[in-house]
Amino acid sequence: MNGSRSDTFFQQFRHWDLNLLVVLEALFTEQGNVTRAAQRVGLSQSAMSHALNRLREMLGDPLFVKQGQRMQATARTVALAPQVSAWLEQIRQQLNPPQFDPATIRQEVNIAIHEHLERLILPSLLGVLRRQAPGIHLHSRPVPMALLTEAFAQGRVEMAIIGGDWELSEAFRQQLLTESRFVYIYHAEQLTLNEPVSLAELATVPQLASNYSHKTATIIDNHFTAHGLSRPIMATAGGITAIPAILRECPMLAILPEIMVVDHPLFDGLVMRPFEPEQVRAELYLIWHRLHEHDPVQQFIRERIIQHFADRNTVSPALPA
Repeated sequence: MNGSRSDTFFQQFRHWDLNLLVVLEALFTEQGNVTRAAQRVGLSQSAMSHALNRLREMLGDPLFVKQGQRMQATARTVALAPQVSAWLEQIRQQLNPPQFDPATIRQEVNIAIHEHLERLILPSLLGVLRRQAPGIHLHSRPVPMALLTEAFAQGRVEMAIIGGDWELSEAFRQQLLTESRFVYIYHAEQLTLNEPVSLAELATVPQLASNYSHKTATIIDNHFTAHGLSRPIMATAGGITAIPAILRECPMLAILPEIMVVDHPLFDGLVMRPFEPEQVRAELYLIWHRLHEHDPVQQFIRERIIQHFADRNTVSPALPA
């Protein structure tokens, strides 16, 4: 941008209607025939005549003069018309969205994803990129929720996949990817529970919590509280990877989103049962900054993520209710 422009440079455009240059192009193309030029632009004949009068006033020239049965372009029009035509074509090309070919793009994309969520999306997404857009390099960034706004502001991430526990400002957009009920999990050699287990009975069983998402933990705690109960949390793990091993060693149960564990090989051999199947749900969102709303690469990645979860929601295995 040219920062040396004077105020006069900007103010003179207050008196010019650059839309009229399209009218000039149409009139010159139709050799001053107002009726045919009006049809080209999509105006009535009277509106085109009015636009021509405004053009004459703006440019200080009659532009087209009637000679016999024809309109003759003035010297000013003949000199100006090719420049206007070239300028309009240049602007048209620049304003049109560029052609996007994912196979030829070379770009890095950074997504904030916690480790426990990577398994849900990265294998599929990276497979798609390898086949369709090998030049797009995807990087997962495990950004703590409290630092997510800062990470966006610093350009360290362009989008994030998170639980529904982030206060969304006007600078961001979001898309719900999926909802998941919760399951309670334990090892049959460590705990003996008479199924089905009521909420009150679960509140008496030692529990292992996970702080992978503050909101998810709060959902469960609030559900117990709403029923006048509290769950005895004996230990907390930073993610879900260690939870199966802990449950095999300790007489505790864990309550986790079904989507996180139902097809996870580490949880094979553990007992899984629905926790209040239709009452408590975990939500997963895709978040992105408005700055990248129309970036074609960002759009390409977002569409693949959204489609992945749409397909998963259709065929995802589930526990019996």
